[in-house]
Order: sequence, then structure tokens, then C-alpha cells
Amino acid sequence: MRIAKFAFVGGIGFAADTIVLFIMIKLFVLPVMAARAIAFIVAATVTWFGNRNLTFSDQTKQPKLQQWFKFMGGALFSAIPNLIVFKLCLLLTETPSDLWIFVSLAMGVLVGMVSNFLLSKFWVFRSKEVIANHQRSN
Repeated sequence: MRIAKFAFVGGIGFAADTIVLFIMIKLFVLPVMAARAIAFIVAATVTWFGNRNLTFSDQTKQPKLQQWFKFMGGALFSAIPNLIVFKLCLLLTETPSDLWIFVSLAMGVLVGMVSNFLLSKFWVFRSKEVIANHQRSN
């Protein structure tokens, strides 16, 4: 069930990512990779909020800012394969269309989703009780 919630929140984050990416490209005329960086930060913040309040709502809450920084650290780690796949897809065409930018975004997000889930589950949203139980068992 947790993975379904994570995917649902990720879908909302993907929508935010897509909207911000195209606003940055079309309205602010930013280069694609600069627009992608801004959209990534917005999407990561949206997914942190959703995962904190839905996916991992049963976990002990950490202070919001502290948890956001942890989540962003994990998201930045997950961004490495995400952005590599995104950039490689863009390199497949000389002038990427809006559709190809969208497809590249989706492919990158899917690649980064696995590490993002694992980091969220075992590090960012890990409850203090789980940590204490693990330390007692060792």
C-alpha cells in the first residue's frame, strides 16, 4: 500500500514538475536544463509534502525543515540518474519538441523513482522507534 501512495504522490509531483518545466521554458524562456533544475526543486518539495502527510504519515514526524533538507538530499542523489537519462534523451534529437521534452522528463523521473522511494522509506521518513529498535537489536 505504501508504494501505491508513493506513486500517487509521485504523480502529483510529476504534474508539478511538468507544469513548472514548461512555464520556465515557454514563459521565462530559460534553457531546458536550467528550467529542469527549477522544476526539480519545486517537484521535490511537492513530493516531500505529500509523502510526509500521506505516504509516511504513520511515521514519527521530524521537524519540517530538518526533514525537508534530508528529503532534498535524497532527492538530489536520485536526481543524478534522473537528469542523466533526461539529458541523454534530449541528445537523441537536435531540436527537441515539447512532446520529446515531456517523454524525456517522464523517462528520467521513472529512473529516479526507485532510489527516491528507498531513500524515503529507509532514511528520510524512518521513524525514531524503528531506529531505536534497530540499535537495541545490534
